[in-house]
Amino acid sequence: MIESMDKIMNKFEILFGLKESQIKSTCIIMPFLKKGILKDFGIKQLSKGRLYSTGNSASFTLIHTGISASLTGDAVLYLSNTSCKNIILFGSCGLVESTKDIKLGCLITPLNCLSMESFTEMLSASNKDCNISYPDKNMLESFLNTNNQYVKKTACASVGSLNLEGENVDLFRTKGIQVVDMECSAVFSASKHIGCKAISLLYVTDILAEKPFYMKLNKKEEEIINSSTKNAVRILCDFIKKLSL
Repeated sequence: MIESMDKIMNKFEILFGLKESQIKSTCIIMPFLKKGILKDFGIKQLSKGRLYSTGNSASFTLIHTGISASLTGDAVLYLSNTSCKNIILFGSCGLVESTKDIKLGCLITPLNCLSMESFTEMLSASNKDCNISYPDKNMLESFLNTNNQYVKKTACASVGSLNLEGENVDLFRTKGIQVVDMECSAVFSASKHIGCKAISLLYVTDILAEKPFYMKLNKKEEEIINSSTKNAVRILCDFIKKLSL
């Protein structure tokens, strides 16, 4: 019985690898870790939990969640009893179609996000009236005040199927959707549910009609994306320092 109670009391630490008391006021949620990204963020290593891996820098907590709306959304909900007040989703996205201003490697921040997270709804094409989730208005405004020249503002859709996203290009165009990911809407809605502010910074790694996710990038394209993510890390670190003031 005592052992069972200990497991309940340490649930967060079991899942995240850190105690609730170790979580900082700003958390970066990352579904996928690019090689070398931890060093860029100034984090030596992550503590591995049952579901998530977590590490602290001097000013924020980074949580590696794995890819999916459920994993990232749950991670945010689990933060409800921590000191976390600000959440930033940092990940990749696909561009519906390239434009003069938005291309492979661009950094984007969603102004809103269409929720198409359900695989079944996408498969049955019953996603015409999906919910829309939003970032925190004040946090986004603060972020864009100093980064407007580096980051493109877009409309996003979070999808439940990589296979089916290509079949919904016309729907995305009709609804004015410029980029797609798999986690953004879950992070926005879960953050609002627990009373935290949230924004998202995404980097474009593929283009649905021109360079889908399964196609290998050439050396120049890899260099563009690597440069973009390093720039994103700098932007996020500078922004979080201002949040801490």
